[in-house]
Amino acid sequence: MADTDDHVDPIKVRTGLFALVTARLEDAHQIAVKGQAANVGNADVGGLVIELRSMFDEINVQLDAIELMNNR
Repeated sequence: MADTDDHVDPIKVRTGLFALVTARLEDAHQIAVKGQAANVGNADVGGLVIELRSMFDEINVQLDAIELMNNR
C-alpha cells in the first residue's frame, strides 16, 4: 500500500506533461508529412485525419492538466 505522505513534485509533473505534448506533436508532424505525399489516396487521407484528431485530443487533455497544475 502506498504511503499517504507521498509528495508529488508539481514541477516534475508539469515537465513530464510538456514532454508528452512534445512527443505527440512529433508524432503528429510525421502524420502530417505523410499526408503531403502526392500518392496518398482518399481513404488514407481520412485515416490520417482521424489519427491527427485523436492526437490533438490527447494534447488538449495534457494541456488542460498543465493548466490545472499551474492554477493550484
